[in-house]
Order: sequence, then C-alpha cells, then structure tokens
Amino acid sequence: MFRKGGKTDKRLKKIVWRWQQPPWAENQGIWLPCNQPGIAPGIARQIYFGEYESKEVDIVASKLEATDTVVEVGAGLGYLSAFCAKRIGNQQVHTFEANPALMPLIHATHERNAIAPSVHNVLLARGDGECTFFVEPEFWASSTTARSPNAQAIKVPQRDLNAELARLSPTFLIVDIEGGEADFFAYANLAGVRKICLETHPDVLGNDGITTVFSRLFAQGFLLDFSLIRKNVFFFYRPR
Repeated sequence: MFRKGGKTDKRLKKIVWRWQQPPWAENQGIWLPCNQPGIAPGIARQIYFGEYESKEVDIVASKLEATDTVVEVGAGLGYLSAFCAKRIGNQQVHTFEANPALMPLIHATHERNAIAPSVHNVLLARGDGECTFFVEPEFWASSTTARSPNAQAIKVPQRDLNAELARLSPTFLIVDIEGGEADFFAYANLAGVRKICLETHPDVLGNDGITTVFSRLFAQGFLLDFSLIRKNVFFFYRPR
C-alpha cells in the first residue's frame, strides 16, 4: 500500500530528484521554493525531502494555539510564518528578517500559500538605527557575526526589539538568528510571552553562551519541555 512519507514514497522521490528538481515542494502542507535562484543545493534537497526546519515545525505544530500571537525572528524562507498563518490567521503572525536578499523568497512563499502575515525587513536589537549584517553564501548562516571569509558586510535597518515586543504583544516567540540569541535574550522584555521555540547555535556561542541564554529564561519563569528537545531546537514555556 502506497503511503505518503512511507518507504515507497521516499524511493520514488529519490528517483525523481536525480532527474528533475521541481521548483516547489510541499512540507507539512506548505509549499516552499525548491529549485529557484538564491536557494543552495543543500537547502533545496532538505526542502524536497521534507527536512528543512522540520524540528521547528514539529514543535510549533504541537504547541501553537488559536489564541496565540506569533513573533518570528529570523524568517528564512517564510516557512514557519506561513505554517502559523495557515492555522491562526495572518493578523496574529509577525515575522522579522534582516537579510534583504530573502525578501523575494519570503514573499513568494507567502503568495504561493495564499497567506499574508506581516513581514519586516529589519534587524531587532537594542535601539533604532542601522547596523552591520553579514550575508553568507548559504543564507541560513547570515547573522550579525561573520562566520566565513566569504561573508558580505551590508548595512540594514535596526528596530528596537522591546518596542516591537510591546507593540505586538506576542505570546509565542520563534527565534532562529544564528548565534544572535545571546544578545536577543539579554535585552528582550518577555512580559506576556508564554512560549518560545528557540534554535540554539553552540558552534557560535559555545556551551557557556547557550547556558547563559537558558539561565536567563529560567530566571524569568520559563521551563524547558524535555519531551520536545529536537537536537539544537528547544521549547520553553511558562506554566499557566
């Protein structure tokens, strides 16, 4: 019996991948750009085989509620914002991405899935203004720190993190900012936030840096859900 996601389905997908790489692939009900400019072969393969941000979407799918207001920091291709908007509506989903090169891909993802959450091409940090952002050849590695000799330094607009959190009043934060989580949680006012899906980057921050991030969350009353640890992706929550 043929089952989507089963062994036969995976074998067929591998055969197709060798001969033709489609422009779009479906992941958890969301269509993502696959064979398009700006998407590296490794990312395209992850998307096609349903591995792209699978850990994050697994956590979000199990914890997202209709009453949540989501703020995503680090939009990537717009996958998680599309996933959330499909389930709780555009008005309750706000996504932030500093890399201007990703804007066409994010908008393409949202348009393809017939959703329109709010998208902001700014970096969230302490204060308004402008900051240096390093764009890596592989888009997912781009951050406020150069991680390779090929990183391109650009100037991007910066918006005050706490002003945006106060304006939007999120209950659910999704954070994937390639090591920027240390500065983010050192400054963030998390009043009103009840859930956090966080991808950590120990290769950037080291064990001591990640421990400091966790300690700050514990000090503010968050608990770690040990049943939802997905390698470097974690779910924190405040008990009701």
